[in-house]
Amino acid sequence: MAPEAQASCAVCGEPALNVCSGCKLDTSLRQYCGKACQTKDWPTHKKACKYAQNAILEKRLERVAEVVKQAYYSFRKNTWDKPIDNIEDREDALVIHYGAQFEQSKYFAKFPQHLMPTKQVKDAVLCLLMCNEPLAYMYSVVVKLLKDIRLEIEEVRLNLGSIPRKMVIYYPCGERDQNWPRYFHEVIRITSITTKKQWIIDITGAQYGINRALWTWQEYRYLFKAEVKAIYPFGTNKAALKAASRIAGSPSMSYGAISVVADHLAINLDERLTRTGKRLSQLVHLSQREFASDMRQLLEFMSDTVHTFVRANDFQEEFEAMMMHEEMYPGVSIQQYIIVTKAIYAQAATASTG
Repeated sequence: MAPEAQASCAVCGEPALNVCSGCKLDTSLRQYCGKACQTKDWPTHKKACKYAQNAILEKRLERVAEVVKQAYYSFRKNTWDKPIDNIEDREDALVIHYGAQFEQSKYFAKFPQHLMPTKQVKDAVLCLLMCNEPLAYMYSVVVKLLKDIRLEIEEVRLNLGSIPRKMVIYYPCGERDQNWPRYFHEVIRITSITTKKQWIIDITGAQYGINRALWTWQEYRYLFKAEVKAIYPFGTNKAALKAASRIAGSPSMSYGAISVVADHLAINLDERLTRTGKRLSQLVHLSQREFASDMRQLLEFMSDTVHTFVRANDFQEEFEAMMMHEEMYPGVSIQQYIIVTKAIYAQAATASTG
């Protein structure tokens, strides 16, 4: 068998001993005979190296975004709490007719799959008015997936100036609401420490017809005319909703009961990782076939864990206490929610800028 040909230095042509560490996982890697030639070539190679690093990172982020999005969809479906009477799939808007939640005998309800004409509609319904919730409840999953990658992670509040399609909500009392343009949108912004390129992970964009989870920040900002309203350290929404969960009334269930479920999932996920000896961050480095298999197993485990816990714990006592509180003190809990969360967001915004 003929000996394997040795690569040549990109500068002088001598046998190569070193490779560029920045883009070493790229197929078009640059090789050198030594440090002197590598330094000499850097002005020429710099742009290509940066491009290769961004391409490698983007592939990993695509996997992270898909895992987190699917994990949250499953979590939301298993903790569904909104009765729906009807859905109108119009060209200009997706219209949801809610039923009376307080007429339910239990807080959690079966997701109305029979009303979903398409997967896009189902995803949109699961995401409706859910912007900061996935940032809170999927926090530990995001942290584990991105561990060991040199990134800055931020929570960004946006005003979207343009969207593919809005959602309109009709409540049993006759009130009408819509998810755009009245409400801000929350996303995760990822910045590469090395190249400074930025990406957006939009977990609940489906409610606006934005079905892709990962975007470059430049593309996302341009397409949806996104205006930054606030930037928070990663974990701010988790802290805000944890504080809200302690408010008597509706927040005690909307955020309290759901937080209990999310904490149970996080604990069980940690136990599974310890038992298998695996780290979640390894998932993004696997071959496509291994990734698909491991992601499926992970999502099935997370879904089963949440489904089983919710079936075993109906939070009936807490649900009845919530209804009694809202009947005795209508509107008070939402005012308290605004005060509590506003203070946390203000403090976090100050910390992130100063």
